[in-house]
Amino acid sequence: MASIIKKVKKGRPYYYAVESKRVNGKPRIVWQKYLGTVEGILDRTEGTRPKKPKEVVIFEAGGVAALLGIAQRLGVIELLNELVPKRDQGPTVGHYMLLAALNRALSPCSKVEIGDWYDSTILRRLWRLPQSAFTSQRFWDHMGMVSEDAIDAFQERLIERIRSEFGLSSGLLLYDTTNFFTFLATSNQRAAIPQRGHSKAKRHDLRQVGLALLVTEKFMLPLLHQVYPGNVPDVSLFPQIARGLIGRYKQLVGDCEEGTLVFDKGNVSDDAMEVLAVHGMGFVAALSANRCKDLLSIPFERFEAIDGLSGTLACSSVIEMWGVRCRVVVSYTESFFTQQLAGVTNNLIKCQKRLSELQKGLDRWRDGKSRGKRPTLSNVRKSVQEVLSAQFMRDLFQVRLDEEATSQGLHERAPRLRYEVDHAALTRLTNERLGRTLLVTNHVDWSPGRVILAYRGLTRVEESFKHMKNVAFLRWQPAYHWTDQKLKVHGFYCVLGLLLATLARKEAVEAGIELSLPRMLKELSAIREVAVIYPKGTLARPKDHTAITRMSPKQRKLADALNLASVLNQ
Repeated sequence: MASIIKKVKKGRPYYYAVESKRVNGKPRIVWQKYLGTVEGILDRTEGTRPKKPKEVVIFEAGGVAALLGIAQRLGVIELLNELVPKRDQGPTVGHYMLLAALNRALSPCSKVEIGDWYDSTILRRLWRLPQSAFTSQRFWDHMGMVSEDAIDAFQERLIERIRSEFGLSSGLLLYDTTNFFTFLATSNQRAAIPQRGHSKAKRHDLRQVGLALLVTEKFMLPLLHQVYPGNVPDVSLFPQIARGLIGRYKQLVGDCEEGTLVFDKGNVSDDAMEVLAVHGMGFVAALSANRCKDLLSIPFERFEAIDGLSGTLACSSVIEMWGVRCRVVVSYTESFFTQQLAGVTNNLIKCQKRLSELQKGLDRWRDGKSRGKRPTLSNVRKSVQEVLSAQFMRDLFQVRLDEEATSQGLHERAPRLRYEVDHAALTRLTNERLGRTLLVTNHVDWSPGRVILAYRGLTRVEESFKHMKNVAFLRWQPAYHWTDQKLKVHGFYCVLGLLLATLARKEAVEAGIELSLPRMLKELSAIREVAVIYPKGTLARPKDHTAITRMSPKQRKLADALNLASVLNQ
C-alpha cells in the first residue's frame, strides 16, 4: 500500500508517495513519486480547474524528425566528422552541414536566419546546442574546412551505407545537368565557377553555376554530383566527369550486366564514348541528327509498333561505333511529332513575319521613303541568319539576296530580299525527321522497346532539378557565396538534403504511401511539437509539458512508416 513520506533537503521538507515491500526480509522502498512541497501540493489541489498555462511554444517536428532519422541511420554526422575533424569545441562540422541540409530540404533560408530556424525546431531540444553557435560567420568558418576531396570521399563512402541500410537498385543510372543563376557581380574575380552561359532559366544576363547529377532510376536517389563552371557545355564536361561516373558505376553495378548509364545527346562525344566503351560500361544515349542520317530517314514501312508503348513505332540496326557493336534505335512517337510540328508551324509564322518586315523595310529604303545609313548585303545577310536561327528554319526557307538600283539613280544600289517556303523540304522534314529520336546502346541484345523505356527514364532527373528549383522545399537558390570552395560546399549540402528526402520517400512508398516528394515534405512539416509552459512549480517533469499536434490519417501513416517516435522521444 502506498504512503506519503517526508524528506528534508537543505532544511526544506519535500513529500513523496512511496510503496514499500520486504526484500530479503527487510522493508525497502520499491516505488516512489515526487509530490513537491506543501505549498506546491496545495497550489495544485486548490479548486477543480487545472492551472492556466503561461504560454505555448510550437516547434517544427515532423519533417526534421523524418530526415534526421534517415541521417542518423546513415551516420552522416559521424562520417563527416571523420573526414573533416576539428577540436572538441561546440558543434562539429557534421552538425553544421547536416543543419544546412535539413534547412534546404524543409525551409530554405539564408545563413543569417538559420540560427532562428534551428531554434524553432526540435533540433534545439535534441542537440542541446545554443542558437548562438549557428551564426552566419560560424557557418562560413566551418564551410571553409570542407574540401572537395572530403566531399568526394563522403559521397563514395556513403554509397555502402545506403546499400546496407536501405538497399540500392543496380539497374539504370540517370545522368543529366542543369544550371542555377546567381546575383554575383561581374567585378567579382574571386570565383571562377559562376560564368555566363546558356541559362535554362533564360537569365543569360546573370552569371550561373552548373550542377551535374547522377541518380538512380528508382526513387531518384542522388549518388554523385559535381558543381562546375556555368559556361562549360555538356559535351566538354562529360569527359571530365567520366572518371567519377565510371567509379560510381563500378561501385553500384559491379558485375551486374543490367547496369546501364543513361544520358542525353548533349553529352555524346567520340572521346567520352570511347572511354565508356573501354571500361565496359553499359549505356543508353540519344544521338544528334547528324549521326546515322541514313537510319534517321528510314521510311515508315520499316517501323514496327512497340508493345506496351501506345503511339510509338521503332526500327533498329546493329552497327559498330566507338570500337564496339551497338544497337541504334530510331523511335517515332505521335505525341513528339505533334509537339515538333506545332513548334515548326509557329516558327514558320514568326520567321515569315520578320522576313516580310525586313523585305518591306528594304523596299522603302530603295524607293527613297526611308532615311539613314544605306543597308549592305552583309548586314542584311546577318539579319536573315538571325531570323532563321530557330531549328529547321534555314532548311525550310529559300532566300535570295541581290542588289538593285534605287529610285535615286543607277549608281545608288541597295539590297533586295526575296524568299519563299521550300515545300519539298517541309514534306521531307515531316516524313523523315519530325517525331523521331535516334538512340544508341551497347546492349545489342536489348529490344527497341527496352531501349526506349530506358531513355525515357531520363526525364526523372529533370524532376530532381525541378525539386531543387522549388520555392518551398529543397531549394538551391539563393546561394549567397562568392568563392568557388563555398559554392561547392553549398552544392554538397543541397544534394545531401535531396538525398535524405528521397530516402524518406523511398521508405514511405515501400510502406504503401504514394506521395510526391514535395507533398510528403509538406505533410511531414505540418506535424509540430507543442510545448505548453505552465507557471513554475505546476509540473514536476519538463517532458510533461510537450506533445505532438493531432495528426491526420495520412500523417499518422507517414509517422509510423518513418518511425518518427524514435527520434521525437530521444
